[in-house]
Amino acid sequence: MGPAYIVFSSSTDTRLDVALWNAQAERFFATRLDLVGRAGEGEARIFVTPPRDETPGERVLSARPTDAADLALAEEAEVRAGGGGLVLLARRCHTVWLVGRDAEDDRIALRLAMILASVVLGPVLDARGPELFGVKTARAKLG
Repeated sequence: MGPAYIVFSSSTDTRLDVALWNAQAERFFATRLDLVGRAGEGEARIFVTPPRDETPGERVLSARPTDAADLALAEEAEVRAGGGGLVLLARRCHTVWLVGRDAEDDRIALRLAMILASVVLGPVLDARGPELFGVKTARAKLG
């Protein structure tokens, strides 16, 4: 399994509001989200049904306070990209959502991270690069 996508959240609310997320997913991303159940302490399993041409799947999701390592990776990503300003937004976020990956190149996890980012109004961090990006870039990555 690859490292989780880290979605910075401008809200401190860590409730699993899957109904709100699903409304956003259906309206803007032709995707359906369903809560499957709890995966463990502070974790949930979300079933993601993407557009017809993609395979659906389940991913683990959890929230926690933003830590120094998250911000350091965001800073590194911003430097690698030559700027862009998303790190300024990340610094204002006190919570992160972790979207588990089942593989290094996990389209379902990326789709879920993109949808969350569009709701919680924060950037997505892919620690592999590291790379910090927004919803528009995530949508482009999904093609």
